[in-house]
Amino acid sequence: MPDAGLAPQALLGTTTPESVARPRPASLVRAGWLRRVLGMLLLTGLYYGAAHVGYAVEFSGPVASIVWLPVGVAIAFLYLAGLGYWPGVVLGDLLVNNYITLPYGSAIAQTCGNVLEAVLAAYLMRRLIRGSPLGSVGNLLRMLAAIAAGTVLSATVGLLSLRLGGVVTTAALPRLWRTWWLGDAIGAVIIVPLAVAWYPPPGREWLKGRGVEAAAILVAIIGLSELALRTSRPLTYFVFPALIWAALRFGSRGATLALAVATGHAVWATTHYVGPFVFDSITHSVLATQLYIAVAVVSTLTLAAVVAERQQFADSLRASRARIVEAADAERRRLERNLHDGAQQRLTALAVRLGISAEQARAGEDGVPIALDRAQQELLVAIDELRDLAHGIHPPVLTRFGLATAASEIAARSSVRTEIGGLPSTRLDDTAEATAYYVLAEAMTNAQKHAHASSIRVRGSLSGGLLRIEVVDDGMGGAAEDEGLGLQGLRDRVEAIGGMLGVYSPPGRGTRIAAAIPASVIRR
Repeated sequence: MPDAGLAPQALLGTTTPESVARPRPASLVRAGWLRRVLGMLLLTGLYYGAAHVGYAVEFSGPVASIVWLPVGVAIAFLYLAGLGYWPGVVLGDLLVNNYITLPYGSAIAQTCGNVLEAVLAAYLMRRLIRGSPLGSVGNLLRMLAAIAAGTVLSATVGLLSLRLGGVVTTAALPRLWRTWWLGDAIGAVIIVPLAVAWYPPPGREWLKGRGVEAAAILVAIIGLSELALRTSRPLTYFVFPALIWAALRFGSRGATLALAVATGHAVWATTHYVGPFVFDSITHSVLATQLYIAVAVVSTLTLAAVVAERQQFADSLRASRARIVEAADAERRRLERNLHDGAQQRLTALAVRLGISAEQARAGEDGVPIALDRAQQELLVAIDELRDLAHGIHPPVLTRFGLATAASEIAARSSVRTEIGGLPSTRLDDTAEATAYYVLAEAMTNAQKHAHASSIRVRGSLSGGLLRIEVVDDGMGGAAEDEGLGLQGLRDRVEAIGGMLGVYSPPGRGTRIAAAIPASVIRR
């Protein structure tokens, strides 16, 4: 989803100089503003509705809440639709403020804190996360960190404004800050993942053949939650197997929906003074409920992220294997063509010349030494072509002397100043050496041919069963794996043996290619 702060031309996809200079039709301008206004009004309505849902079920209050759902609505909307819709958060928060309980100054300051909270969290998510926030454990942690940063800001600004307005005492600040922060954070980690997972909505095939299983999970979550309410506290977390089931079988969508049901049930029970989180102290009850939700959400979403990572890895592996098979077929056809057009033709010509020479010798004709000389020349050329063909398959220097020497030979042929250091002088297994060689060769070739670099630096190290190599150039950068530079093939080759390849190439700042290759030292 494009950022609402981008230029109108970028939103329309017209980024050529001519189209940028051309004024936009008035109808498009009006349509853009109408869409923006409608989006803000939609966000205002969602924010207002989420707040009143909390008020209706009595888990939200004017000062602090067990769960504050509007913050999740605001962050999710700004993250998915664009930061430019932030006025909708302002309007929504101003409408839900309780001006009877709160002084006007404190209410306005509290609104400022809530708006900054949503904008900061959404901004950090848009800057730090590449791909889906639930698509990997790393992205999930970045999302949680962004939410934590935003909610800390809101809790701090809000409570300081309440203290200055005389609504709360200084002694109550630590307890209320903790409740406020946890309430906002939990509201965000419930709503934001739910919105991210279900936007856009899945097609009908998502539940195809699994409707009964999905219904069984839902029944299990409700049943186990009820069981925890009717029995003693040791069964509080008995609902976790059902949450795990949802995450494993239905990924992030199933996990977020299951969490919404389970946590909603727990909060409703606590606010109605039933269940395992009801204590004599209200503060203790609120904290116990919040911690339960936090543990459930983080655990289930982490499992869902791991499942997503494994699925992405499996899909990538299948695609990589398909590309490797296609590359092998293409290489086989190339070898057949080169043999047919080169060495095979010369050997056929050699056989013909030798046959003619034999006939001439039997007939006692002159010119046999000349024919034999020509045949010898054909044979030598054929040998050279076969040697070149074999060299393309596997470099002899790598087989005889190892990776460090082979890399030095590549550097000696380079037209760009190349510095090599750290490559192990010990011999490694053939697979590791060949993979590392082709990574170095491809990266150094790209730096010379495409990046227009003036220097190349190669570094390597061997530790813990991993050979780490790094090729850095000072060229033009901007290298991508889909531009025919062979980077996709390198990734397939490295990942096929369980390694990892990273390409870092910001435009104008050079390129860094790093690979971690499983390797074992051998004696030869």
